[in-house]
Amino acid sequence: MNSKRRLTRSSNRILTGVLGGLAEYFGINKTLVRVIYVVLSIFPGRILFGLLVYLLLTVLIPEDSGTKHHTTFWGSGQQSRSRKELHDVTEEDTDKK
Repeated sequence: MNSKRRLTRSSNRILTGVLGGLAEYFGINKTLVRVIYVVLSIFPGRILFGLLVYLLLTVLIPEDSGTKHHTTFWGSGQQSRSRKELHDVTEEDTDKK
């Protein structure tokens, strides 16, 4: 089995998928990686450094090319679903006087 793992941003994302991608690459729990990142970033004087590292990783780590993402802040990173369309819609007044 000669399968090489690639570090890519995850399709299971909250913001950009960086932390989820790191968790998938190393084979650990995504929530654990996110919690560790937040805890390490909130130490006094480290918030700006944590944000800069996150932004740098967002630029350096490529997107997972196999999936199209539906990006929302709290979205699950699922593929976009098609919209349903209504046809032949009529409006009736239900208030009878």
